[in-house]
Amino acid sequence: MIIAALYALTALVTGLYNVYRIMGVVNGAPLPLLNCIALLGSAMLLVAAGVVVFRSSLGAKLGLVGAILLWVYYLPMIVVSFFMPFSAWQEIHTSISFRDYIPVVGMLLGPILLIVCTVAEVRTLRAPFRQ
Repeated sequence: MIIAALYALTALVTGLYNVYRIMGVVNGAPLPLLNCIALLGSAMLLVAAGVVVFRSSLGAKLGLVGAILLWVYYLPMIVVSFFMPFSAWQEIHTSISFRDYIPVVGMLLGPILLIVCTVAEVRTLRAPFRQ
């Protein structure tokens, strides 16, 4: 049950953040392909949250595929934030000053939840091999 809640929370946080980033299309911005891929990963992680309750191995496999799709967006974001910390903190500060908290939660909490979720999936998939 805890794994299902972790999958669902990760899917909701990352999915909301990616929908927020895709909303720029309404104002004429080009469609961000990485955000669309990550949104698909969030949807797959949400499906995995429902499946993992009944079949943990299948749910972990679906969750791992969803996490890999999410890593397509979040890994470059983490690398860029690591090499350009002042730009990342400036974006966070600007979002907080405008009381726009969705990007802040997506940038800070999303990668943390994704790391924990990926570790949980790998541990679930490796459990039969430890015996």
